[in-house]
Amino acid sequence: MVTFTSSAEQAQAIQCASDMVIVARPGSGKTSVLSCKVRSLVAGLHRHQGVIAISFTNKASDELERRCKADAFDVKGSFFGTIDDFCLREIVFPFARQLMHVAVPAKTVKVMELPEAVRLMLPATPIQSGTVANTAEFLPFLQEALSLGFVPLETLGMLARYVVEQSPACQNYLKARYRAVYIDEYQDSGYFQHQLFLKLKSLGLTAVAVGDSDQSIYGFAHKDSRYLIELTVPGSGFAHFAITTNFRSHPSINDFALRLLDPNHPIAPTSDMRVLIKAVDGHQGTMGVWLNTAIPHLMRFYQVAAASRVAVLCRHQHSARLIADHIGLAHHLVEESPFQTAPAAEASLFSDILRLRFDQHLTAEAQIERSGTTKLAGNERRALRRAILSCRSCLDSNLVAAVLNAATCLMGQPLSAEGAAELAVVCGDPDKLRRLQSSSLDAIQIMTLHKAKGLEFDLVFHVDLYDHVIPKRTYPPGQYGVFFEHEIQCLNLHYVGVTRAVKACVLMTSNFRINGQGAVKNGSPSQFIGRNGANATPIYW
Repeated sequence: MVTFTSSAEQAQAIQCASDMVIVARPGSGKTSVLSCKVRSLVAGLHRHQGVIAISFTNKASDELERRCKADAFDVKGSFFGTIDDFCLREIVFPFARQLMHVAVPAKTVKVMELPEAVRLMLPATPIQSGTVANTAEFLPFLQEALSLGFVPLETLGMLARYVVEQSPACQNYLKARYRAVYIDEYQDSGYFQHQLFLKLKSLGLTAVAVGDSDQSIYGFAHKDSRYLIELTVPGSGFAHFAITTNFRSHPSINDFALRLLDPNHPIAPTSDMRVLIKAVDGHQGTMGVWLNTAIPHLMRFYQVAAASRVAVLCRHQHSARLIADHIGLAHHLVEESPFQTAPAAEASLFSDILRLRFDQHLTAEAQIERSGTTKLAGNERRALRRAILSCRSCLDSNLVAAVLNAATCLMGQPLSAEGAAELAVVCGDPDKLRRLQSSSLDAIQIMTLHKAKGLEFDLVFHVDLYDHVIPKRTYPPGQYGVFFEHEIQCLNLHYVGVTRAVKACVLMTSNFRINGQGAVKNGSPSQFIGRNGANATPIYW
C-alpha cells in the first residue's frame, strides 16, 4: 500500500472516533481518509464484526474496498456496496419475511414492471413524497408486491427503514455485526437513506457521513443536499469536520472553481492559467472536428501520457454523440445501458456479466458478493464461479447461453422471456455490446457530466456551455425577465465538470448548438462563463 501522509485537516478527521460529518472538497483525499478510518476501527474488531461502507456507485465501492484491503488487510465482516445493495442483502431479504409474507425467491423490479393489480394498490400519496410517518399508507401495496415475490425498487428505502424499525431481530443483527456506518456522497442522499442512517446511529453504530453540498447534482432524482447540511448544524449530534485542500487539480483550476461559488474567493496571480476557453464557429459537431487537432496538441503541451486521461464532458447525451460522430480520434463514448425492455434486475445482471467478459480486472467473486448469493457450500460456490467465468472465455456463438446460465444461477430463479430475448439482441449487436466494454488506454473518454461524477482526468474539455442548457431557462406564466430552472444544481454541475481536471480544463462553446430534437439554435454563451470574475484564458487557434 502506498504510504499515506495526512494533512492536518485529514488527520483530525481520521482521529475522530465519534459520530461525524466530513465536508470534503473535490480532490481533498476523502477516499484515503475513509479507508484509514475503516482500517483503524476494523483492526480492533472480532472476526465476525465489521463496518458498513456505502458508496454512490459500484465502481466507487470497489475502489474503497480495494484500498481498505491493501496489503492483505482483513476487513472481517464488513459490507462494501451501494445503499440499494445494503438494503436488499442485509435488511429486506433476510428480515422482511418476519413482518409479512414474501414469496421465494424474491427479486427487484421497477414499479412499472409490476402487475397492474398491484400498481393500483399504490396510495394517492406519490412515492417520492413518502415519509416514515405515512409509510402505513404504502403497506398494502408493499405486502401485495412481496407476496408475489417482487421488491419495488422505488420503495426500497421505505421498506428497509420500516423493516429495521419493526423487526427486533434485524436490529439485533445489525448491532451485533456492525460497529459503524460510513456513507459517501451524502449530498446526493434521499429522504429514506437519511432516515436509515439516523436509525443506525440510534442503534449504537458510529455514524459517519461524507459529502459536499456544492457537488449535489441529482435533485431531479429527488436527492437533496439538505440532509447533509442538517448534519453540520450545531446540536445535530455530529462532529463537523472539513477537508478543503484540493490535492488533485492545478492551483489555478482550484481557484477558478471556488471563485464560481464564492465571489470573494481570492484568485492567486499566475502566469500559468490552466482554465482555458474556446469558442468554435459552428455547433457541437464542429467542436469534434476542432478537437481532432486540439487534443493531441494539448496532450503534448501538458504532458498527458495516455488518451484515456482525456475527457470530453457534456451536459446532454446527444451532444456527446454529436462530438463522437465528428471526432477522428480513438474514443470511448459512455452511453446508457443497451437493455431497454428486460426487467430491471435482469438488465443490471446481464450488464455486469457482460462487462466481466470485456474487463479482465473484474472478478466472479465480486459478482457473487454483489448478487447476495453468499450462503453457498464450497462446491456450489465453485460451480457458480465457473458459470460466471465461462462468460469470459466462451465463443461468441455460445455467449447468450453462457450469460443466461450464469444469470439464472445468480438469481436463483428462471429468467423472463423478455429478458432472454433482449439479451440475444444485445449479444448479436456489436454497437450495443460496445457500450459494455471498458475503454482502452488510447481512447479519449466522452461522457455526460453526471457520468463523470467521482472521476478525474488530466485534461478536460467541458462543453455545452450555452444559455438555455447550463443553466437551463424557465418561463413562469405571466412573468417577464430571465429565470433559471434549478440554477444551483446547474452551477454545481459546472463546478463538478471543472474540478474533474488535474492538469488543464478547456471550457467550450459555439455560436450555434443542436438541441435534443436535432434543431439548430443560436449558441449564446452560458451565464456561468465569467461568473464572479472567474475568467478563463481564450484559445484563438
